[in-house]
Amino acid sequence: MRQAGRLMGCFRSSLRSIVYSVRGVAYVLESNMKRLFLFLPLVPAVAWSDDFPQYDGSEIVVTASRIPEPVSSAIGDISVITQAEIEKSGQSTLVELLRTQPGVEITSSGGFGQISAVQMRGASSRHTLVLIDGMRIDSASAGTTAFQNIPLDQIDHIEILRGPESGLYGSDAIGGVIQIFTKRAEKNAFSATAGYGGYNTRDFSAGLQEVAGKSNLSINAGYMTSDGFPATRPGNFSYNPYADAYRNANASMNYAFHFSKEDEAGIRLFQSSGDTQFADTQLIGLNHQVLSSYSLYSKNRILQNWNSLVRLGRSEDHAVTSGNFPGNNTTYQNQYAWQNEFSLEQGSVTAGLERLEQHVSSDPAYTVTKRTVRSVFGGYEGQFGKHSFQADVRMDKNSQYGSSRTGNAGYAYRINQKYRARANVGTAFKAPTFDFLYYPGFSNPNLLPERSRSHEVGLDYRSDGRHAGLTYFDNRITDLIVSPPPFYLPSNVDSARIRGLELVYQEKIGEYSIDSSLTLQDPVDSNSGMMLQQHARHFGSARLSRKIGAWDTGMEWYVSGYRYNSTTQSPSTIMGGYGLVNLTLGRDISKSLRLDARWNNLLNKRYELVQYYNTPGSNLFVSLTYKMQ
Repeated sequence: MRQAGRLMGCFRSSLRSIVYSVRGVAYVLESNMKRLFLFLPLVPAVAWSDDFPQYDGSEIVVTASRIPEPVSSAIGDISVITQAEIEKSGQSTLVELLRTQPGVEITSSGGFGQISAVQMRGASSRHTLVLIDGMRIDSASAGTTAFQNIPLDQIDHIEILRGPESGLYGSDAIGGVIQIFTKRAEKNAFSATAGYGGYNTRDFSAGLQEVAGKSNLSINAGYMTSDGFPATRPGNFSYNPYADAYRNANASMNYAFHFSKEDEAGIRLFQSSGDTQFADTQLIGLNHQVLSSYSLYSKNRILQNWNSLVRLGRSEDHAVTSGNFPGNNTTYQNQYAWQNEFSLEQGSVTAGLERLEQHVSSDPAYTVTKRTVRSVFGGYEGQFGKHSFQADVRMDKNSQYGSSRTGNAGYAYRINQKYRARANVGTAFKAPTFDFLYYPGFSNPNLLPERSRSHEVGLDYRSDGRHAGLTYFDNRITDLIVSPPPFYLPSNVDSARIRGLELVYQEKIGEYSIDSSLTLQDPVDSNSGMMLQQHARHFGSARLSRKIGAWDTGMEWYVSGYRYNSTTQSPSTIMGGYGLVNLTLGRDISKSLRLDARWNNLLNKRYELVQYYNTPGSNLFVSLTYKMQ
């Protein structure tokens, strides 16, 4: 009887979530109808014929469930940026590449190397978990990741999982997860790229991939430098009219040894060292930051239905700043993981253990500099005819504030070969940062984790060269940490509700390719009803590319609505909406030589991502790539 009662309770809860989701969709559609009509012309009338090449979402991802599966089978809302897409985009920075993705907004305090952040589904930048080859790379002090110092030169592909995912990954994944994979060897090859562009920007990179017997080795290195432009505008308290230069040296290595077809061990190394000038009233400050990640792993098939992954490693975020407010801050994170996958007749079960040791060293010094997080997690994924299920549970025990239990549950129903409906519910949390807990004079050691509860429903269409998707999400975040004036002492007093719709449309028609997305959202503070800081109610992108003879051509359009640089919607803090147009052009000069060009901000649009900070004007970047296989 108890079990029957629990089942009925779960059934009622699911029905209630569906009803709330339908009401939420109606609310968002009603408040954003005009913006939706702007998106509809991007969908061609010819999209529903049946004679185009197959587009089946066959890319294999691991972030959605921690085990390999095709994108088209994942229940979570996930997308992939492949290496080919990175190369064809011609983008110069990771944040510019990411903002073309559904649900992703960016901020940047100037040009190359200036502080940049990625926000997913209306959540804060500190609510995005970033992994490089499975390793956390964030600062435990600030609680964010230095996207500005992660170079595209070292990236093979990126997986973006939207929505709360602490049931899979623990702290930080309130808005979503971005997992970056560095380049690996699949065949013998050598490549080198040299580029030059606006603001006297120079970029050089080279890579060697070697496959010999049972060994795979990939070594890649890059260097870029730019004279930059003034980061600040008049009105900024630290305004300085001089250009802020940047230089970055980066490298990665991946080595794998295959004992057999199903047993492998290896080492992965990544490092990026950036030096950034920044305006500091009458001085030119300098920020030197080194991001690094080192890990050893072993993949083994223990039994016929038992796969094991063991990984141990260390990541570091080391920053030294000079200027009016000199200082240094370093985060060391030792990370250990043991994950197991057990294949069943119907689906598979995952189970594992993780240990995270965080240590910070800073000036000024904190009263507490270490904490340890021990975690246990498990999950199930299965398919029964047209029905797919995924469930994940996790417990994290933090040495500072105790235990946090989170979980996710997902269900998908394949209506026919083209349409699939899906739904997810989940909980997530964000551990308080060392800055919030222990920064001298501006901290609160009694803070609790920020927490969220969310649900989403979606409908996907995939058939003959096209993919369309619609997702409604509703995320409620409580115990939000704020530091209000005049004393700026942090406390768990705020809450937010973020509802929205994500629309995605992709199609390949002969020589044409269309890739577009639109996000309509209502990111508000639950207490005041005000818009959340630096979040727009609508934003989106569209890319149209075509092959004309030997030339690959492309045009991009990115648009965002207005945002506020305050929590009170003060008229003096409004940042206007904007639209950007970019052009790309490329051609294979020979079998091993390729020329690419990118014209950013074609119309020289003046806009802000952070108030009183400049953004790049119209600029051209040209590169030449040599590949030998």
